[in-house]
Amino acid sequence: MRKTKLISCLTLVVAIIMMSIGMIIQSKDYFNVKTEKVNMKDMTASAININDEKLEEKKETTELKTDISMDTAPAGYIKIEKVFSEISTEEAIAALQEGSLKMEYTAVYSYNGLTKSRGAMYFNGHKETYYSEKVLPGNSLAIPGRHVADDGTIRDADGYICVAADPTYAGKGTILITSLGPAKVYDSGCAYGTIDIYVSW
Repeated sequence: MRKTKLISCLTLVVAIIMMSIGMIIQSKDYFNVKTEKVNMKDMTASAININDEKLEEKKETTELKTDISMDTAPAGYIKIEKVFSEISTEEAIAALQEGSLKMEYTAVYSYNGLTKSRGAMYFNGHKETYYSEKVLPGNSLAIPGRHVADDGTIRDADGYICVAADPTYAGKGTILITSLGPAKVYDSGCAYGTIDIYVSW
């Protein structure tokens, strides 16, 4: 009887030991991590390639592209030119001050301004009249690039209509908006508050 109990106990101990060994072996296999030799040269080369790619991307986004369109251009990059005949007087003055009013060398700025048959009118707080180079040649005015535009106004090289004004109202060189478009004062000799537009009518 004692022999049988002893054998049973031994068998049980052996079984427990075998189970423990099996569990240990399984856990070792489960958590076994394969290690591979890493080539440091390859890792360095990969890191350099990644950095180069990032630099190229940054370079592409910061460089100004030649084919910039209204959709892709950064804000404020494209200056939209305002056409005098399509905007209000207030917008024309603002555009003139910021340098975005489209200047025309000979083309007509507006079809609704002063005309030969309408010899005087009020516009933008001043009175407008005209005087003709056929009557007063104005050779002493020293207008750079002086020419006759399509609407018959006398303009300078920049496309400004040449006008006269009282020196205390608007001195020579003053830029202002008339009913016929942006103008520059080149002459004097008219009443205060009156802008005399130089034409070839």
